[in-house]
Amino acid sequence: MADQPAAAVKSDDEKMKGALAYVLGFITGIIVLLIGGDSKFLKFHAWQSIIGSIAIGIVYFIISVIISAITLGFGALCMPFLGLIVWIYFLYGAYMVYSGKDFKIPVIADFVEKTFVK
Repeated sequence: MADQPAAAVKSDDEKMKGALAYVLGFITGIIVLLIGGDSKFLKFHAWQSIIGSIAIGIVYFIISVIISAITLGFGALCMPFLGLIVWIYFLYGAYMVYSGKDFKIPVIADFVEKTFVK
């Protein structure tokens, strides 16, 4: 992926499928992975969505447990706002992919490129 810009010769269909990978996190990531065929572009965005949403989900859970323990449950009331921010970030990623621009989640993108997209 590093040798080609994201906008290089991507069909509207590919960009739409790549953007779809981010809409519902790992759920749509799995769907795009299954329908993406051999496209490295789609594999990258599907795996980035899957790994990113799982990693963010784990961090979200740990933070909510810590906040609940410290504030006796009252701090957990703000956790849905954090979830909304993460979802908005993923929608931003969908927009970037559909626009033909690069969207890489820090740390996760490098892991996905080295592990899943060859």
